[in-house]
Amino acid sequence: MASKVETGSVRSVERALAIVELLGQHQALGLEELHYLTTLPKATVSRMLLTLQEQGWIYRGLSDRRYRLCARRLFGDQQQRFKRQLVERAAPWLQALSERTGLVVDLSCFDGERLEVMESSIPAVLRKRYPHNCQIVGHYSSLFHSAMGKACLAELDHDQVQRLAARDRVPQEDQYRACEQSQHQGFGQRTEGYWEYPVRLPFLIRAVALPIRDQGRLVGSMALHWPMDQAPVERVLSLHLASLEATVQDVERSLI
Repeated sequence: MASKVETGSVRSVERALAIVELLGQHQALGLEELHYLTTLPKATVSRMLLTLQEQGWIYRGLSDRRYRLCARRLFGDQQQRFKRQLVERAAPWLQALSERTGLVVDLSCFDGERLEVMESSIPAVLRKRYPHNCQIVGHYSSLFHSAMGKACLAELDHDQVQRLAARDRVPQEDQYRACEQSQHQGFGQRTEGYWEYPVRLPFLIRAVALPIRDQGRLVGSMALHWPMDQAPVERVLSLHLASLEATVQDVERSLI
């Protein structure tokens, strides 16, 4: 007859596997959702999630606080695994940069066609102003108007830029302006007044971004963004561009 300790251990394994299976089915779930789907007490689910996180099975998003399987636990889609790996490697650096600068830090991944927002870290001083920023994660950012997109444009060859511009029906003038700006400035700067996401912020923002490379290959970009009334672009560049560059370099080293 199994001892109480053995029975408890088996039950714990069963519960942990149930959570892993649910995350595999649903991609991302929050504590409340897992509590509902497993019918387990919330405190039990919370303990299981903490253990799975400590053992490298799951990652908790910085912006939406939802749980996902870690990249090394995913099978099949290699591109999706790389995206998850990029987020997991970058997350500590994003969080440190946002708290150090007091600005929002966004991370995107470029697959050669589209630029997907993968993560967003909001510093404590700005959280009340950004109640819905987590909702931009998973959406696609404009290559020709967002700071993250423009940072990527400077890394692409002329033919690829033209193809993407034609696909997105970007006017020639906007295409030229975006490429000229990114190539001469050395960073991407957001087109002010343009917002490409379905959830709009209740205030205007500014943003600057730099590309991220994996062994010389463009894989995405990282942006600092902030409320327009907080500071002009020139001030943020003088105060924080070096920190952004250093953080990008740290993330690139973590990918090797």
